[in-house]
Amino acid sequence: MKTPLKVAIVRLSSLGDIIHSASLLPLLLESLKPTYAVTLHWYIDKIFSEILEDSPLIDKLIALPLKEAIASRKFYALTAIYHTLKQESYDIVLDLQGLLKSALISKLLSTNKVIGFQTAKESLATFFYHQKIPIPYEEHILLRNATLAFSAFGLKIPTLETLKNPQNFLGFQDSFLPFDLPKNKKILCVLETSKPNKTYPIKSFVELASLLNAKSYTPLFLSRETLEILNPKNTRFQSIHSLNLNQIKMLVAQMDLVIGGDTGITHLAWAFHRPSITLFGATPAQRFNLSTRQNLYLSANEQANYKKDDFSIREISPSRICTLACAILEGNLKHQTKEKQ
Repeated sequence: MKTPLKVAIVRLSSLGDIIHSASLLPLLLESLKPTYAVTLHWYIDKIFSEILEDSPLIDKLIALPLKEAIASRKFYALTAIYHTLKQESYDIVLDLQGLLKSALISKLLSTNKVIGFQTAKESLATFFYHQKIPIPYEEHILLRNATLAFSAFGLKIPTLETLKNPQNFLGFQDSFLPFDLPKNKKILCVLETSKPNKTYPIKSFVELASLLNAKSYTPLFLSRETLEILNPKNTRFQSIHSLNLNQIKMLVAQMDLVIGGDTGITHLAWAFHRPSITLFGATPAQRFNLSTRQNLYLSANEQANYKKDDFSIREISPSRICTLACAILEGNLKHQTKEKQ
């Protein structure tokens, strides 16, 4: 008879990091399955909760209005979160974020075992852990997360190659999309990221669209809200905006190719096993790339180190992206996993 095991994962934000963290669930749960009857809960900030809704691997998703409560500075909102945290008890809690706020939330849960990173992003977080897992902060993000999660249960840590090829871990509800998709190959360009130095210039995306037009492709341009896009040459592209996360998941899952900076929506293509090209500039590709046979990347700065004034992503030429995109779309790849700018 299997031993009951109730596990909580705390990963509150952000979109891309949540995707990275959730990708280890298929392997972790499969490894625990022979010995344990696992119940898995996940604590997430409410503004990102849609990304994990409909995941087939999470038994309960607890969405905390944390960012909203902190912004409002209302005591009752924080009190409500505290009461939510006290509703469940766990055999083990994994803090996969390594921030002071995630460590504090982990500690407030009813458990005798909170496990986190020995080298947390915010060092004060380590004071709230019962056990600290040593792994360098500079290690690849997938391997860093997996080392914590698998070590917590005394399991063998998977290889990075295995972690880059996860089984399904996300889901979505069929939803109405307020636009028609192209009848030809479907290419999604993700225009925005969380930081300016991770964002590829819109004018360069327009140049890329022009090159794709010459190959009879009309890309989709995705943004949060309506953007004014200068288009003096009447390049063909389809602007889409104001979608919720469920609609974005549904959209990405139908794409033949997704192109964008190092951001959560670009990573969704990898999560849904759709081809992608990730554009790296200020963030180190060696730490964040999700390279597979169909998920490739271009890096403008091989020595990237998160510098705020590093806008090298602008140096990646649209023609370079187009060449790689066409190779993917036309099946002419030579099984490479990356291209350098």
